[in-house]
Parts: sequence; structure tokens; C-alpha cells
Amino acid sequence: MGGDARVTLDALEQATLLDAREHADAIRSAAEARAQALVAAAQADADALLAEQRAKAERQAQLEERRQLALARADAHGLVLHAQRSVLSEAKAAVHTAAQALREDPRYAHLLARLEAQARARLASAGAVQVASTPDGGLIARAGSLQIDHSLHAQVERCLRGLAGELQRLWL
Repeated sequence: MGGDARVTLDALEQATLLDAREHADAIRSAAEARAQALVAAAQADADALLAEQRAKAERQAQLEERRQLALARADAHGLVLHAQRSVLSEAKAAVHTAAQALREDPRYAHLLARLEAQARARLASAGAVQVASTPDGGLIARAGSLQIDHSLHAQVERCLRGLAGELQRLWL
């Protein structure tokens, strides 16, 4: 084996350097591929997390919107009920006022006589019937432990209770 030792050492050094470069390039390529895979996985995780948070925020917004809508409906229903009560209260007061005005009507005495006759007939079996006028108009009849209230106030209230179903249908 003769030859120049220098040429052989240079060739060996060149081959070793080439092998080291190839090995370094392979390591670098593997590291770059690994880094790209890590970045892609991190990006996918970030995208998934963002999508999850967006969906969660949308669900929260929908829940809040439903809650606000329910509150608005409840408030509106409360306003309607208040208005209905106000109208009924005003109507009731007007009916009571009109009933009080009956005392000035010439037919009022006839009405009282009819109510008294009716009360006496209904209470006759309970004993002696006592009839008394009421301050707001009308009368109250008593016999034993029984009583019939034919005061104008009671008559109006009975009439209004009788109309309750009809009044309720007005709101529907």
C-alpha cells in the first residue's frame, strides 16, 4: 500500500466531514420536521381551544339572551296584569258609585220592598225576621243565626263575582 499518506488522510478527512455533514443534515431535517409537527399540533390545539371557547361563549350568550327574554316577558306580563287590575278596580269603583246613585232613583223604594219580601220569604222558617237598612244602601235581614245581606255593596260584589268569567274572557 503505498501512496501518499497525505492523500489518504485528506480523503479520510473529506469522507468523515461528508459523513458528519450528512448526519448533521439528517438531524437538522428531523429536528425541522419535529418542530413543524409540534407547531402544527400546537396550532391544532389552539384552534380546538378557540373553537371550544367560542362555542362556550355562544352557549352563554344564548342562555343570557333567553334569560333576558324571560325577564322581559315577565315584566310585560306584570304590566298587563297591573293594567288589568287597574281597569277592574276602576270599573268596580264606578259600579259601586252607580249603585250608590240608585238611592236617588224613584224606583229605589220598590227595589228595597222587593228585596225585603224576598229575604222574609227565605228566612221565614228560621223564626222572626228582622230587617235593617245599611248606611251604604240596601238592607240586611236576620232570623235566628241566618242572615241575608242585600246591601248595595254586597249586591254589586255578587254581581261582579257572577261576571268574573265573562270579565276574564275580555283579557284573552
